[in-house]
Amino acid sequence: MKKILVGIAVGAFVAVSSAGVAEATPSAAPAFVPPKAADCNTGGTGYAPPGGGWGDVSQGICAAGGSPGTTMKYSYTSRSDASPIHATGKHYTNIEGPNPGPEAWTEFGFGTSGTSNPMPWGNAMAYKAMRFQSVNVLGAIVDWS
Repeated sequence: MKKILVGIAVGAFVAVSSAGVAEATPSAAPAFVPPKAADCNTGGTGYAPPGGGWGDVSQGICAAGGSPGTTMKYSYTSRSDASPIHATGKHYTNIEGPNPGPEAWTEFGFGTSGTSNPMPWGNAMAYKAMRFQSVNVLGAIVDWS
């Protein structure tokens, strides 16, 4: 759309074109998609949604193999110092013997960072995973290993 603006400046006739000027068009903000990226060495990234809900499971991309007696530890850090969270880590119930037992989740953290005690893993070959819950209205993106 070409517009011609006309005006008078100090007694002279002036024509100004607005051709080539982009007009602002309102657009909707993109929806936030919680990050799920993970790697074998660093764990992953989880999301604690605002308002106290539990976020989706954030799972590593490489399976962790154990043997009888194996334990796993988890640690996490919120990307926001203003967003304390609860953290849970996946583990198994039987640390000894050939059967690791059923999958279990144990809550271990409250705050903006934390590290779990050793959790039973046993003879499992499975993906490490965590879930996070916000404890305020802000929510948080959380890095874990």
